[in-house]
Amino acid sequence: MLDESLTEAPMATLSVCDHQWLLQSLTVEGRQHRSRLLWQKLWRDRPYFTCDDLGYVRGSGGSNPYLGRFSLHRDGEQAGAKIVWSKVPAVSRMGGARNSSAMEQDYLRALTQTEILRVDGDVLILHSARDNTRLEFERAQAPLPAATKP
Repeated sequence: MLDESLTEAPMATLSVCDHQWLLQSLTVEGRQHRSRLLWQKLWRDRPYFTCDDLGYVRGSGGSNPYLGRFSLHRDGEQAGAKIVWSKVPAVSRMGGARNSSAMEQDYLRALTQTEILRVDGDVLILHSARDNTRLEFERAQAPLPAATKP
């Protein structure tokens, strides 16, 4: 059950679901992932994040598509919106699924540890309350290649 002091997130935060977001940096439990140059070259394996008006979160963790569900709530004590995960993101199993890479495992673990979402210009930031787990995404300028859509 949600805290009574929480209210719905402002429309600007909810508009995050109107865009596709490409992973730019990943820090999990204080450890920064160093594969950034590889992500920029291999579009097929580049992690990304999208969501819809119903709160479903989709994307690719690098090896396979994932699916989860969240809701966003405004908390007056912090910048951004509070994330409540009703279904933690997990690999969406299907025919032809590949083995998860270490990067995909870290990415999905990081998503489940996030508690706050905020948008700063063209950057989407998901992070834990202590900020030791943090994902930063850049808004995609063009639709992602069909090969990466789950």
